Amino acid sequence: MKPRVLVRSVGRFVMMLGLLALSGAFIPTATIAATKIENVAIITPASKTNGGWDEQGVNNITSVTQKRGIKLEVAENAGYEDITPILQDLKDSGAQLIFCHASGYQTICPEFAAENNVPVAIIENPKAVKPGLISDIETHAEDVAYLAGVMAGKETRTGTVAIVVSAEPPTWNFMSVGFAEGLKATRPDAKLIYSVIGQAAYDDAANAKRTTDSVLAAGADIVFGMGDGASFGMIQSIKEFNQGKPVDKQARFIDVIGDKSKTAAKSFLLSSVLFDYTNTYNQMIDDLQNGTFGKVHTLDVKNGGVHLLNPPIPVQPGTMAAVDAAKEKIVKGEIKVSTIGDANGVHKRLKELFPGS
Repeated sequence: MKPRVLVRSVGRFVMMLGLLALSGAFIPTATIAATKIENVAIITPASKTNGGWDEQGVNNITSVTQKRGIKLEVAENAGYEDITPILQDLKDSGAQLIFCHASGYQTICPEFAAENNVPVAIIENPKAVKPGLISDIETHAEDVAYLAGVMAGKETRTGTVAIVVSAEPPTWNFMSVGFAEGLKATRPDAKLIYSVIGQAAYDDAANAKRTTDSVLAAGADIVFGMGDGASFGMIQSIKEFNQGKPVDKQARFIDVIGDKSKTAAKSFLLSSVLFDYTNTYNQMIDDLQNGTFGKVHTLDVKNGGVHLLNPPIPVQPGTMAAVDAAKEKIVKGEIKVSTIGDANGVHKRLKELFPGS
């Protein structure tokens, strides 16, 4: 009986709406109230002052939240083990959106979001995107790393260049291949040394120094280093290597994420692949407020999400012209940089490019 009465009531209501519409009367429409974002959080595996990945993410979201008057909670040094308790604490403290700032969190954060109905932003896992709950950030840093490879090809004096990585996550892998392709296109006869510090040695400065010592001893005069805190071990190695040598015999460094031109690397820092999440973080907050959260966001050369740091030290004539020309071709689609995120794919591609290295 009750369902039948409900159907009749709905039917009468629809008929009344139709008559009102025909008569030109105003009919109020239902609206979805916007969600006001007042509290967000970011979780990073290492220190927010490590001069690299973690610091860049925290600095960008701090800038965004300060301008918008949003409360920010930072959970740093979370590591790569089970971060569920930390995520739970952030939820309990009122976080309406959690930025999971590490590719190592690309599985656990979506699981937490699904179980707790807390929106999260993740890194490099577009398959996990879910409307209203999970947004993803894809970083096309391989294109900028290609430009860094062009720079290295123009600047190397020995013809031997090294890539030193603290691990082999997708983001680092994309950049390793991009850099190698840029180097090959610019200096086909170059030798490339590829060295991995450890499985997850992002902050292992001691082993980073030893690894960098070995590539310098093998003749590399430019090191493209991806390390977060481990980068400071690379810098220490190059600094010691350069002591007492004339400028034209010194090694130089190309960094990622941070601007280390005011650190101990200032005299030999060629450039850095810089990430800027500011616009993406702003867009994600807007999306959540507007009910459109749950997208793939991309940082690339064209939108300025990734770019090269202008050389803090003098470079050879023609180096930046070559970099700018390659950048223009990438934006126009005339240069297609490989996108390889798995470690096995990286090793295979590097052997194809530099079979004798």
